[in-house]
Amino acid sequence: MQIKIQNQTEASGYIKKIDSYVAESYKQEWIKYVILGSKTVRLINYSSKFTPLIQKQLSYTLKDSAPKFDATIIVWNEENPKLFSSKIIDKTNTAIMMRIRLEKLMAKREDIDLHFMDESYSKHNPLIKVNLTEGIVNAYDKENNTYYYGVEDLTPEEFIKQGHIFVQMFNRIAKTPNSNLVHGAAVGLNGNGILFCARGQRGKSTLAVLSMMQGFEYVSDDYLILEKEGETLYSYPIYSIITLSPRMYNELYYDLKGKFVSNNARKDKYVVNIDAYHDTFKDRYPINVCMFPEIVTDAEPSIVPCKKGRSVTQLIHSTIRQTEDGHDIKTIQKLIGFVDKFDFYQINLCSDIEKNVACLRNFCDNLNNK
Repeated sequence: MQIKIQNQTEASGYIKKIDSYVAESYKQEWIKYVILGSKTVRLINYSSKFTPLIQKQLSYTLKDSAPKFDATIIVWNEENPKLFSSKIIDKTNTAIMMRIRLEKLMAKREDIDLHFMDESYSKHNPLIKVNLTEGIVNAYDKENNTYYYGVEDLTPEEFIKQGHIFVQMFNRIAKTPNSNLVHGAAVGLNGNGILFCARGQRGKSTLAVLSMMQGFEYVSDDYLILEKEGETLYSYPIYSIITLSPRMYNELYYDLKGKFVSNNARKDKYVVNIDAYHDTFKDRYPINVCMFPEIVTDAEPSIVPCKKGRSVTQLIHSTIRQTEDGHDIKTIQKLIGFVDKFDFYQINLCSDIEKNVACLRNFCDNLNNK
């Protein structure tokens, strides 16, 4: 059910109720900071159950202190979403209460999901969302740039089926005219970065992870921050986890210095913590080339120039789908502008993953010699 918020005063009233509810119902565990490129997020945690997940996924970018911060995320283990919604609804508003009763009657359910819409914030994303089906609460305080996230089930699968932890909120915080969170992978050698542009299941994670294991400089296998400064595009890591198919995880099992976290809700990926490789992680790493991975039946891998259309389309499509930015035309235009002037190559991946990395290394060596 959608509830229209009329003005900023009404929106502030809802946020104050949420603040009071969280402070009165839960105990604050700690405050830490997450580095997102040139942005810093203050993370206020009200759940001890949350701590292991945060540390496993964000151990590289999670800091104990920061000189300043740009946004805040408040997280808690919401044990009773139904109680939460009853606390923030204005029961004196007869029209809203009648609509809620009618919606419940029509749906033949005791509970219904609530979306509080503020068009000054977004025509598509609710300012406050209470999903009673999945036990998730989301809210946003525009005045203080604060995001609220309460969830009933704190198992890793809950977060991974939505993407990596906090990915939608990180995306909104990182977004500026010159920066964005993207769904892609990035590795390189000697300061020459390669951005892999493709949707999932195209081999980019396996190639990025194995390259990292064999001495490449590493940014990400899945999500990263891109920031444009002048004519240079820089990449920044976010997560300390990788995702591999069960087959590739088993193939790399004896060589990969990683700790198993979980299999995701779809059961098609294994999530692994790779904080043992933090010495290979690179901040503010320049991108020099875009590359599209293609799995082929050839006996040998190869890298050839290619047109940018398919690669850019997949980069944009996977990014806006994972970050829920499908209605944001400006973001799509910005992402195109980020990579429009790069040379694009296609890496044809054969079944021998070691040969694929050797092929990529040879390509990077030639880049360094130019």
